[in-house]
Parts: sequence; structure tokens; C-alpha cells
Amino acid sequence: MFITITDREEKTTGKEELFLDNQFRVASRSGLNVTEIQIIGVLKELSSPKRILFLENRTGVCGIVASALYPEAETTIHCLDLYYANKIKRNLSKNGVSSVTVCCKPYVEQRESFDVIFLQLSKGGATKELVLDFIQQIHQALQPGGKGFFSLEGNDPWMQNQMKRIFGGFTFYSRSKTGCCIVAKKKERLKRVRNFQAELTMTIFGKKPIQLLTIPGVFSHREVDQGTLALAEIAVGESQKNDAALDMGCGCGAVGISVAVNQDVSKVCFIDSNSRAVYITEKNCKLNGLECYEVLLQDTGIEEEQEFTLFTGNPPYFTHYKISELFINTAYKALKPGGRAYIVAKTATWHHTCMKNIFGNAERIKRRGYEIIKSLK
Repeated sequence: MFITITDREEKTTGKEELFLDNQFRVASRSGLNVTEIQIIGVLKELSSPKRILFLENRTGVCGIVASALYPEAETTIHCLDLYYANKIKRNLSKNGVSSVTVCCKPYVEQRESFDVIFLQLSKGGATKELVLDFIQQIHQALQPGGKGFFSLEGNDPWMQNQMKRIFGGFTFYSRSKTGCCIVAKKKERLKRVRNFQAELTMTIFGKKPIQLLTIPGVFSHREVDQGTLALAEIAVGESQKNDAALDMGCGCGAVGISVAVNQDVSKVCFIDSNSRAVYITEKNCKLNGLECYEVLLQDTGIEEEQEFTLFTGNPPYFTHYKISELFINTAYKALKPGGRAYIVAKTATWHHTCMKNIFGNAERIKRRGYEIIKSLK
């Protein structure tokens, strides 16, 4: 079976790999990650699975292989981020696979439903607390006697200790210089289910404080980072009565909620591609008594044009400015003439240049070791 994947729209690929005695040939830009390769090696050994779940998969290849090997099984790929969910859907469609379900939700909602669950963990891909959250969810979602396979990049003793604590033990399915795959069986229900949610107060000098809930997988869990505080201070201080505010990459909703609590705005719209961010922002809006608001799960900005007067954005720093450019273009499209855009960054030279090119003006404001770039449409 030939499988082709790409994270770009063009069809060009750079590397082909063979798996399971040449049964599957995979073409991709640079080859599959070791965590996915290890899972493919496991799939051939499963014993007539009925329900298979993949977590933290980024390509869909595992789901395609599983559906080919076990066409009678129900195969699901669960993503936290809509960007990866849509990418996987494109890859499934490109390969003519319609039997794999892709969902983008903050948590695995099913309890004792799956007989096999796979989790991929690349180095630096998830915080330890998010990993613990995943392991606990997997244990709860497995049927009694079900197996969880944990595919790791490298060989992490900490992870092994967590498997002993939560599952009561584990075995190595495979080990190499680049990674390992460990397997654990669900023997009994957890005696104690841990709550990973945290609550904190965010205070801006001279303004009303807000209460925030945070969870693993959402930016700056358990604390408000200095960049968010800097952006909130400027946005709240320069907000105006009847502003219609758009908070893009909202995280836990800290900036938009601060604006809404401290200013008589007409509405606030929060958008994020992370399903957990959308989930916790909704809870925080209710916690702080917001009424005129909406929270949207989006990975490509919004369709509305010239509907807002205030835009705030805290784009991630790890995408070679691709996402930052999306934020800035969305700001220009979404703002009415006279609307203000505020983007925060640790190193803001690129953002300043981009916003000046698009808006025709840009001002740099230094705050808390960060820079907020302000542009007027």
C-alpha cells in the first residue's frame, strides 16, 4: 500500500520508507518521526482489536496502517490542536481513507471504551504535567485488560516511573538508540483521579483583578507569563468604551477577559486552535461574569471583515513567523478603519516590520522585557 503525506499543499515529497515487510510504502518530506515508526511496528502484532485510539499523532499514517490491517476495527485519531486535526484529515483524504475518525477535543471523553491506545511523545513535545494527564486519560479510556502503548523519543526513566505508579508496571515492547516503546495493561480502575486544573488571580496595577483557571496543554499553565501581562496592561489601558475586541491565540483568555472586565466593551471574541484553550477560556469567561462574548476553535483566523475595533495577539515563537503572519493579516482584515492592533513578542523586529508593511504604521512599546507592536488601521 502506498501512502503519501505532506504538511504543505503541494504534492512533492522527499523521502520514501518501507514498513512491515514492504507492505506499506510511505512518502513524506523528511521521513516519519521515530515515535510513529515504533507504533507502526506494534500494529502488526495486535490481536483482533475492536477499538483503536491514537493520541498526539501528527500525520495520520498510523491510522491509515491500522485501518488497512484491521478493517473491522473502529480507529480514531484524537488531537488537541485543530491544525493537526485538519492536517491529518487532508492526509486521509489524499490517500482515499474514510474509515478513520479524527476528532479535536480537550479530553478523551470515552471511559473504558478502547482495547488499544497509542500515545506518541517526542522530546520537548509536551510538558510533564500534560504527559501525566495523558497517561491518566488513557488508563480511564481503556477497557479492563486493555493495553496502552507509549512510544517515546529517547529513553526517559521519569516516564517509566509514572507508568509503574499509574498502571502498576510496564514492559518494553522495543528499544533502540533513538527511542523506545513501552506497553502497560489496565488491571484495575484508578483509586485516585488527579485534577490537573489550577486557579490563580491575575492583577494589573490600578485595574480590577480577574480569576483564571488553567490546565496542562494550554500556554503558561499555573502562572501568567510576563508577555501576557505586558499585552494585557497595554490593551486594557488603551481600550475604549464600546470596543469590539478580538483576542487571537487566546490561551486561557487572560487578555480578552481583562479588557472585558475593566472596560465597557460591546463584545469580545476569543479564538485559538487548541481545543483545551477554547475549553478553559469558556470556563474563565463564565467565572468572571462575561456576557457578550464568543469562543471559537479556529486555526486559520476568522472570516469576518471590519467587525472589530481592538485586536490582541500573542503568537507562538516556533513557526518561523508563519503563525505571526497569520495573526497580523487577520488583525488587518478583522479591524474596522481606526481599529488598533497589539501584538506581543520577545524579539519584535520582524513583527514591527511586518505590521508596518501591512498597516502602514507601527509603534514599539517596551514592557516587562517584551515588546508590544501597536498599529492603527
